[in-house]
Amino acid sequence: MKKHAFEQVESEIRKEKAKALGRAGERLEQILLEIEAFRQEILCQAEKRLEPSLGDRDRLARDMKERLGEHARLCDQAKHLRHTLIIQREAVGLWRHEDVDRQYPMPRLLLLPTGTPSGEAR
Repeated sequence: MKKHAFEQVESEIRKEKAKALGRAGERLEQILLEIEAFRQEILCQAEKRLEPSLGDRDRLARDMKERLGEHARLCDQAKHLRHTLIIQREAVGLWRHEDVDRQYPMPRLLLLPTGTPSGEAR
């Protein structure tokens, strides 16, 4: 009887560990999707900044700088969430993480040229 109860508790613990790993992966996946959408928005805005008819380039440059800062913050958050996932995986005995690298590729920081539309540096 006691062995059966122990096995039930052990089974529940395994289920909870699996759920926790799943939630950690979902949080990381969500931030990576958010980063990609934000990246696309930034690149679109960068193209607009290069249009010769645009008059307020300084405002756009400031806005771009803010957006790049937010992108960097999101990337840092993704690194933290990935680290949390790795710790949880190791806590359950998973020591190899190539599948994490494949499933959740980490974004690189987005750097845009700081020159003018003609390519000159400011």
